[in-house]
Amino acid sequence: MEYCLPASDDEAEAADPSKYTKRAEGDHLIVLDDVAIIVEDKAVALSALSRGGKTARIRTDLTGIITKAAEQAGRMRDAIQRDGGLRSKNEGWIDLSQIREIHTIAVSLDDISTVLTATAELVQAGLLAADNIPWTVSLHDLELITELVARPAEFLLYLRRRRNPDVTVMFRAPDEMDLFLYFFEAGLWVEPDPVQVRAAFPFLLEPATAELRRYRARKPAFLTSRTDALDQWFHTRGHGGARSIQAPKPAMVPSPLAPLIDELQSRNVTGWLSIGATLLSGATDVQHKFARHGDELLNNPSPKGRSLAVPLTASVDPAEGWLFVWATRPSGADPNETDRRLRDYLRAKKHQLGLPRGVVFLYDQPTRELLDICYEGHTGPLDAALTASLSSLRPPSELHRSIHPNAKRPQSGTRNAARHKRKRKRKR
Repeated sequence: MEYCLPASDDEAEAADPSKYTKRAEGDHLIVLDDVAIIVEDKAVALSALSRGGKTARIRTDLTGIITKAAEQAGRMRDAIQRDGGLRSKNEGWIDLSQIREIHTIAVSLDDISTVLTATAELVQAGLLAADNIPWTVSLHDLELITELVARPAEFLLYLRRRRNPDVTVMFRAPDEMDLFLYFFEAGLWVEPDPVQVRAAFPFLLEPATAELRRYRARKPAFLTSRTDALDQWFHTRGHGGARSIQAPKPAMVPSPLAPLIDELQSRNVTGWLSIGATLLSGATDVQHKFARHGDELLNNPSPKGRSLAVPLTASVDPAEGWLFVWATRPSGADPNETDRRLRDYLRAKKHQLGLPRGVVFLYDQPTRELLDICYEGHTGPLDAALTASLSSLRPPSELHRSIHPNAKRPQSGTRNAARHKRKRKRKR
C-alpha cells in the first residue's frame, strides 16, 4: 500500500496528513480492533561472499534484509502513532485512532535462522535500532508457526514476548522454532525490573526485597534444540491410512481460560484478540483464579450485584496495562442501566489508574450466564460526569489490599514456570 508522510519540517510541524506530499510504501498492514501488525517482506538473499564469511558483505546483505525492513515498518508505525491513521493513495484517510498496540515483523525469504534470532547482536551491531525491534523471521518459520498455534491469541502473545527487548537479551537460540517451542513450553517470559514497573504504575506498592533479589539474579539462557517432536509431527502430518501413525502436534500448555478466550472470538467481541492474549499471558495458577472469579461472585449473589477489579501491570510500559473487571447483574436490574453503569465505572477506574485498556465480564446472577463482554480503550480526558465520579472511587493507594498478589507481579504464562516459581519460594 502507498501512504503519505511529511516531506519537510514544515509539513511535519503542521501535522496535517491531508497535506503530506511524500509517498511511502508498505507491504502489509493487518488491523483487528485495537491491534495493528505491520509486515515487511524482503527477498534479498545472502550472497556467496556473505556465506563465505566476508564481514563487509555480510553487513551489506543484512542491511538489505533486516535494516530496511525494520525502517520501513517503523516508519508506518510512527505515522500511525503520530497521526492516528494513514492517508492512503487509493483509500484516502484510514482512521486508526483505536489502535493501542502495534507490532512489526520483518520477513525474509532467505532462511538464515541463526542470524534472525540474534536480535541483541543485531542491535549492538547497529543493524536494528533499540527503539524499533521487529520480529525478524523467515517466511518458512512464520508459516510453520501459524500452523502450530491453536488460536490467534497465542500468536499475538508470542509477538508480544518475542519483540520484548529483554527477551532478545535473556534468551538465545540457534533457531526460531527453538524459541517458539520454548514459548509453548515455558512462556518465553522475562521478569521486568520491578522498580521500572512501579514507575510505570505508581499505584503499586514499592517492590519487595524478594522481588528485587529475584530480578537481580536473572541470567541469560541458551536454548538447546527442542524440535524433535516438531520434526516428527511435520513429517507424519497429512499421511492417511489405517496403519499410519500421526505424531502429535506440538501445543501450548493447556490454559484453564481457553473456553473463555474461544468464547470471546466466537462472539466477535471488540478487542477479542488483545483480551485473549492478555488472559493467556498469566501464569497457570493465576489463570485458574481468573477462571473462577465469575463463579465466586455468582456463588455469593447480592441484590445490588457484585464486582471484582484486577489491574494487570506486568510491564515497564504503561501502554501495556489493563484493567479486568468481573461483575454480576442481579435479578430485576435494568440491562441498559447496568451496562451504562459498568462501562462508566470501567472508563473512570482506568483513568484513575492510568491504564489504557480494560474489559468487563458481565454475568447474570439468576442464570449464571455470561451476558456480555465490554471492551474499553478510551485514553482521552473524561467528560464532566465521569470526572465528578472519580471522587467516589476507592483511592489507588488502597487497591493493593484487594488485588491478587500475583497480579502485581509479572507472570510466566505457563504451568512449568509457575511450578518453578513456587519451588523457589519454598527454598527461600
